[in-house]
Amino acid sequence: MTKQETQDYFDKITGSLEQKKAKQVFDLLTGLLPSLQNWQLQERLNALEDTYKTMLRYVADGIQDPGREKIYTGLIRSLYQVADAVQFQIKASNDNSLFYERKRAYRFYVKETSGELIAALEDTSVKIALLSVLEDEERKPKMKDLELQKETLTRKIFYHIWLGDPWTSDEKDSWTHLLNNQPDTDSLSSLIITGLTLNLLETFDEKKAALLFEAAQNPNDEVRERALTGIVLLLRKYDNRLYLYPGIIERLNQLAEDPKFIRKIRHILLQFILSRETEKITQKINTELIPEMMKKMGPKAESMMKLGDLMVDTGMDDKNPEWQNLIEKSGLKDKLQELSELQLEGADVMHSSFIHLKNYPFFSEPSNWFVPFSVPDSVIENKEMAQLADVLNASTMLCNSDKYSFYLSISQMPENYRKMMIGQFSAETSAVKEALKEDLQDASKTIDHRTRQYIQDLYRFYKLHPRKKDFEDIFEIRPEFYKVPSINQLIKDNDSLLIIGEYYFNKNYFEEANDIFDMLLQTGQDNDVLYQKKGYCLQMTGKLEKALDAYQKAELLNANHSWTIKKLAHLHRILKNTEEALHYYKKAEQLNPDNLAIQLSVGHCYLELKDFESALKYYFKVEYLTKNKEKAWRPIAWASFLMGKYQQATDYFNKLIENDPNPTDYLNAGHVQLVTGNIREALRLYALSWQKSKQSQAEFTDIFSNDIPDLVKAGVKEEDIPFILDSVFYMNN
Repeated sequence: MTKQETQDYFDKITGSLEQKKAKQVFDLLTGLLPSLQNWQLQERLNALEDTYKTMLRYVADGIQDPGREKIYTGLIRSLYQVADAVQFQIKASNDNSLFYERKRAYRFYVKETSGELIAALEDTSVKIALLSVLEDEERKPKMKDLELQKETLTRKIFYHIWLGDPWTSDEKDSWTHLLNNQPDTDSLSSLIITGLTLNLLETFDEKKAALLFEAAQNPNDEVRERALTGIVLLLRKYDNRLYLYPGIIERLNQLAEDPKFIRKIRHILLQFILSRETEKITQKINTELIPEMMKKMGPKAESMMKLGDLMVDTGMDDKNPEWQNLIEKSGLKDKLQELSELQLEGADVMHSSFIHLKNYPFFSEPSNWFVPFSVPDSVIENKEMAQLADVLNASTMLCNSDKYSFYLSISQMPENYRKMMIGQFSAETSAVKEALKEDLQDASKTIDHRTRQYIQDLYRFYKLHPRKKDFEDIFEIRPEFYKVPSINQLIKDNDSLLIIGEYYFNKNYFEEANDIFDMLLQTGQDNDVLYQKKGYCLQMTGKLEKALDAYQKAELLNANHSWTIKKLAHLHRILKNTEEALHYYKKAEQLNPDNLAIQLSVGHCYLELKDFESALKYYFKVEYLTKNKEKAWRPIAWASFLMGKYQQATDYFNKLIENDPNPTDYLNAGHVQLVTGNIREALRLYALSWQKSKQSQAEFTDIFSNDIPDLVKAGVKEEDIPFILDSVFYMNN
């Protein structure tokens, strides 16, 4: 089977297990196992099927078995394990992705057991600790050798966990002991957690999952944040089978009793939401910010009205200005300041800067994408690089992967540039620290920098690694986390849902935001703001009837809210409920008597209802009061045309043409000339309209055809119109 065929086959097995179609699973596995020649798995599958057949006989005979449910749950769990083992064996033999390629190579080259690796690491750590208190001349070279030895062992341990088979109980105990007895400054514990997470994303292992949950309470902050992130990814991937493991469910429930745990899970979800912005930010920097800066620097940088058009509702897409973000607003338009605010929020604004700095040999080792930044003193050759290492260690701006990229890049610069760059970076880091102190005082509302850094490290690995296509991209997997039942249970409190909903809403992910607002409304959160936001989400995703319903519910809860009234008016008008639209616009007019956009919209409604006199009254009022006269001129001209006031229409179309006419202005002006018998002038104006519109003949004809009923009503013979159009097209040939 090809890689895709294998995946499809096991997706079918997993789907059958989720639907508890055990017979189908036995058939699928029985058809596959003989080709693997794994008799242990075959015997286990046969024993499970015998157990299942016995259970079915009891059912057929009407025998009541109080232990049946427990037996069946164990059977399904065992079938999952057999299916996982079969899939793992097939991939380990045939799959050419990085994981299985490294797994085959690792088995061939590395012979140490878990115990031997742990013992060697502990011995090296003791030697380094002893040597660190000595002051002889040979200390630095010896330390350097030992640190390199420890680095090699650390990498081996990472591979041993990442590429490993399911653990025995003894192996689980050994890794637990090692994890719990590492110094806080050591990077090994963090890599163990990442190795566990990556391994679990390939295949499920109850004992590895158990250690991940235990690590969620590790005293080491870095370890704990990584474990929590791993738990979120684990829950999303294996939610459908977790009920088979009561120990994991019990552990999760225990953790969920701690409000800090819930807050941490919430922050991880927020960071994943922010990660969806990364490509947008990168594009913004590359296509807007950098070109604009280059343009401003100049040579220096080089050396180094259709009616529908007339009546577009202003404010249709504006969000309610009264809504308060639960996250920080910049309030500034300057692009650089905007990026600074995004960075303080936790957005990944540095990704674009480091995309091309992942080609160093250092990143050929997968473990190096995740190792916490640390450069031993013994390998630093000068004080500037030592200063840089210290600054990077203390910095919360960059993720670990980018810190290594920055360090490696600076180390290869000429000395004068190196000193300048280190000085600038040190100053900027201090400035950001001060901003953080001022702006992010409440730690309960901000994403821990370790969480942000780790998820950004993961993002770079899955997006920038040369073999990224070998992995299922955790940043592209759906469903969204909040739709996963086991995760939803952790964030179903109103505070969590409000914050997550606001994140989606303020990033314009309206479908997801609407889902969250629905959850809140189902728990009795009947308030007009939630219905306003729900309506806005539905409106922005094109579900206008449902949006109208939500806005109406908001109106019931707050009858005179100006923003809601205007939205109801807008939607009724779009849905061609013109009388209802007029009702709401008139109500909005009472609440906002000085709002000229509303006055204009009232005029549009009267125009659609053929009450031209009333429409013109409003248009003339807007013309008198507004500085932007063109807003009123277009509808005045068109309404005058429809009323047969052709001279008035001509006067206003001439005003438009003398200013900044669009193709529709020429078209409508041509209509006036046509109905008044000025054929040549009409043809000239039509030709200008077609020329400016840059449309094909067919497109222009379709636009023109929309006005034929009005032209015929004004006395134009419909049979003459094809001649008019052909004359226009010949004029522009």
